[in-house]
Amino acid sequence: MQLKFQMNNGNNNKWATFTSHISKVRKIANLLKQTDIKVAFKSTNTLQQLTKPKTYDTTQDHDKSGIYKLKCKTCNRAYIGQTGRNLTLRYREHIRYIKNNNPQSAYALHVLQNIYEYVSLKDNLSLLKPIHKTSL
Repeated sequence: MQLKFQMNNGNNNKWATFTSHISKVRKIANLLKQTDIKVAFKSTNTLQQLTKPKTYDTTQDHDKSGIYKLKCKTCNRAYIGQTGRNLTLRYREHIRYIKNNNPQSAYALHVLQNIYEYVSLKDNLSLLKPIHKTSL
């Protein structure tokens, strides 16, 4: 626990403000009460901090770029790929290769050679590691 001590000299009164209630602080507070310094305790978790909405990354995983995994529905094998573009766009490219019988991607080649079925984006694609710098 962090101990904060602040001295205020206002209206000829000396105040010591503490933000912790551990036993050492109470001992110090008892010593200060014997002097002309007044003691106050201050809370660090205020109502404003408790009711403040948390900020989350509202971007869906499929709207990000990075290292991704495509799973085969039939044999549960996985294809790992990396893109600097939107994952939804990249997934659509894989599906377009399958529909056009174009083995340009390894995932499309696997599905076409084995005559497997592909599934929807949500069931098939997962983001392994987001990458913010597209040059890496």
